[in-house]
Amino acid sequence: MTNTNKKSMKFYHKLKIVHLFFITVFVLIFNACAVEESIPVEADFTIKIVNEDYSVPVKVEIINKSTGAETYEWSFEGASVTSSTEKSPLPITYSEAGIYKIKLKVSNKDGNVDEKEVQIKADASMNVDFEWEMQGSDISPVTLKMIDKSLGATQYLWEFEGGNPATSNLQNPEVVFTSPGDHIIKLTISNGLETYSTQKAVTVKPEMTIDFNWSVDPIDNDYQAPVLLHLNNLSTNTFNHEWTIVGANPAMSTAASPDIILPSAGTYTIILKAINDKETKILQKQVTVLPDANLLSFTNIKLGVSSASSAIGSFFSSELGAVLKPNEVNSGNGSKIDFAFFGLNSSFIYNQFVSPDEVQNNGFIAIPNATHSKVINSQELIGTLLSPAGFDGIDAGNDFNSITVTDTNAGKSPFNSAIVPRIILFQTSDGRKGAVKIKDFVSNGLSSYILVDIKVQKQP
Repeated sequence: MTNTNKKSMKFYHKLKIVHLFFITVFVLIFNACAVEESIPVEADFTIKIVNEDYSVPVKVEIINKSTGAETYEWSFEGASVTSSTEKSPLPITYSEAGIYKIKLKVSNKDGNVDEKEVQIKADASMNVDFEWEMQGSDISPVTLKMIDKSLGATQYLWEFEGGNPATSNLQNPEVVFTSPGDHIIKLTISNGLETYSTQKAVTVKPEMTIDFNWSVDPIDNDYQAPVLLHLNNLSTNTFNHEWTIVGANPAMSTAASPDIILPSAGTYTIILKAINDKETKILQKQVTVLPDANLLSFTNIKLGVSSASSAIGSFFSSELGAVLKPNEVNSGNGSKIDFAFFGLNSSFIYNQFVSPDEVQNNGFIAIPNATHSKVINSQELIGTLLSPAGFDGIDAGNDFNSITVTDTNAGKSPFNSAIVPRIILFQTSDGRKGAVKIKDFVSNGLSSYILVDIKVQKQP
């Protein structure tokens, strides 16, 4: 081998050694670079409560914000779906109240792993409702014990319109209403995230009032003993009544509006006690009964002429204490009519008081069950028995005892308006005597009438 060849071979070996050196260095550098570029991984996600409704069922959307991850392991404690490997899992639902964990574990092919965990609270299902217990009746004052029937509430606000207290944060408060009428009760509940309200109305009746009056039958208008008193209870919002009238018959009663008899002259005290479940009130009034004078007196009675009979009336009953129109007369009250008045027209040229059983002779329809009364229309034709002054002086039934009422044609004769006042005498079929004092002849066309006072015995 020549020297030249020897030199060439040495150069080739040196070149090979240099080449191997550079390959080794490259491999070392490459491996070093590969280790330095390992991809990191970070687990991250957020959650969104659908419709901000934290009451079960709670629906949750998950937004994955992880980086560098290739695999995903989701864990949903207590949810409708308990696990998932999806990058973006479907919404999950919590159907029961509680505190739950959502956990995510991520990794990649470089063997990098990361985890994240969050907690979510699902509140109990919310529903607002209430009722109340009323202590006693709905008469003022009304006390209510509120009964909360809501679900899922942790906070309460009661508002009582017109109540005491006006508001309350208790779950089951008490409230008192004193003003009558409708009152709004409003309940607002909250769980710290959601709020619901509802309202109802309660009606309060006014507090009890106590009052009474009375009336008497026409025959007792003079308040002469004995008097039948019809008590009229005007009290409101009461449950029970107790009447006490010393000396009356009955002397006590629990009826709402009883009838009582005051048998003799004197002053009676009527006491009414009214009771409900809230209070008791007492009221008393007095009534005076006069000695029995056996006399009924009526003043300013109108009796219509023929054309006014249907509007004013022409039939008089002392027992009923009333003037009757023809259409008001029937078989039940016909026997109680004392007399009828017939006036021809507004000129009053022909007037006559008529016995009930003879009215059909003067253009009226016959009275059912009519009785006969003696009538003296024209005392001037038979001799004056009672003057206007004598009429005014009658203050007892016995004052008629000296007067004899005869049933004669002369006495029954009609009269005109020339004499005012005029006294008419009558005696009913049961023997009671009476007198009519005509005070005025009022000419008013078809509505003309006479104005009279009447006195009549209660008993013969």
